Amino acid sequence: MALCFNAFCQTSEQFVKLADKAFDSGEKRKAKELYLKAAAMNNAEAHFDIAYKFIVTHEESVFHFSEAAKLGHKEALEYALDELFFRANNLTEANPEYAYEIYKAAKKINPTLEIYDEEPKVLTLERCIEADPFDAKAFIKEYNIKDTELDDAYGIWELAAEASRGGRFGTPNPKLVLQLVSRGGFVPAELEIAVDFAYKNWKANTVFEFNVCDYVVSSFGYSYCSAKDEEEANKEYLGRLKKLSSQLKNGAGETLMNTFNVASRFIEEKAWKEELHGGSGYATWTRESIMQQKKEYLDLIEKINSFYGRDSIIAIGDSDKMLNQIYQIVIDTLKNSPITDFNAEVNALDLRSVQRLWIKYRDSSALLFSQIDPSVSKQQWNNWLTAVRVKELREILAMAKEMR
Repeated sequence: MALCFNAFCQTSEQFVKLADKAFDSGEKRKAKELYLKAAAMNNAEAHFDIAYKFIVTHEESVFHFSEAAKLGHKEALEYALDELFFRANNLTEANPEYAYEIYKAAKKINPTLEIYDEEPKVLTLERCIEADPFDAKAFIKEYNIKDTELDDAYGIWELAAEASRGGRFGTPNPKLVLQLVSRGGFVPAELEIAVDFAYKNWKANTVFEFNVCDYVVSSFGYSYCSAKDEEEANKEYLGRLKKLSSQLKNGAGETLMNTFNVASRFIEEKAWKEELHGGSGYATWTRESIMQQKKEYLDLIEKINSFYGRDSIIAIGDSDKMLNQIYQIVIDTLKNSPITDFNAEVNALDLRSVQRLWIKYRDSSALLFSQIDPSVSKQQWNNWLTAVRVKELREILAMAKEMR
């Protein structure tokens, strides 16, 4: 045996060393074959490396992370728990019971093993298991759940929200809400919070309304919820527009919808390209700005219809010259040095795009406003809207100076 050069004489650790060397030299196929040999000999590191270093199927990933975890591998345990539960977000593949079994097996073989946020994670698993068993395939078939519903990022949680109200699932069911919440997580912190709330209501037999956006804490979640808010806001705008169309004086309601659409395009372009909503929550903050500005635009139309503040409008003189001067200064400044932030930029090209839409916005709005209240001319409204635009451009210039 001392003279044996056969591969069968090698230990799993030796296979892993050879695999590491092959992987580092770019021989990926050879490396995987060697890792698989070591994994077949119950080497935890080999199991982990197969799932971590290579593109494998979901089933293979779960298998190898789970096998490594059961052998006491800390990182593998964290990945296995994520794949099976905390980041599963899959009605049929999320498996809190198996995740918990793997956790117990890992702790048994390696009692000193500790994972991040361990106590709340274990508690979350135990609470979900208490509400099971849950036959996901039977549930999908019984209620004719579409793939499009499950493919949406928070689709399973939206099903939980429906279950909390009844919907197609009949009487509001706190237990079903918890079972669905348990399988819809892909941000561990969100899942822990949502499960905690759903579990307590189920144990108290309390019917409650589950709202997805009450539990999001991630930038993706905030963006998702801001998009939902925007959708609801658009419905609200349509309701207000319909009501205003019949209330505006001098038949101005006939052109209201078209004018609002022009204003909306300008507001959206300005928010995305000019306001520098940077950072991880840029989409949320941009949408919030858009919604607020559209609301304020409709508020303004209502005020004009009530002859509110006409004296301040009439008092403003010709602002075109001032606009042209400040606009050219801002363009030159941005050509020299665009304003940048994480996920956001204000540059000269985008400013020109916004300005073109603003001209259409100014002209259509001034026409509508003067039709509602003919005592204030279209030119006077042009002057007022131009003065507002001058202020916005000055804010961009101030921002450019501040960012230097």
